[in-house]
Amino acid sequence: MVREKAWAVAIARELSAELPDAVRMVSDLRLTNAQVAALQRAFAARLIATMGEDSDETPRSAANRVSR
Repeated sequence: MVREKAWAVAIARELSAELPDAVRMVSDLRLTNAQVAALQRAFAARLIATMGEDSDETPRSAANRVSR
């Protein structure tokens, strides 16, 4: 199970790393760098939660952990 969790975290980080480029591709979307970074952290935390990383982990703790 630990190996699966590590893969889920790695995949979440890889996918969320693509978010800033995706945001830039939408010409009418006007987000600040801080907003894009916050969206990226939230997206990574959501992916981890959806992949079943730790059901008792809060989104905030997941976001803090994956943003390192």
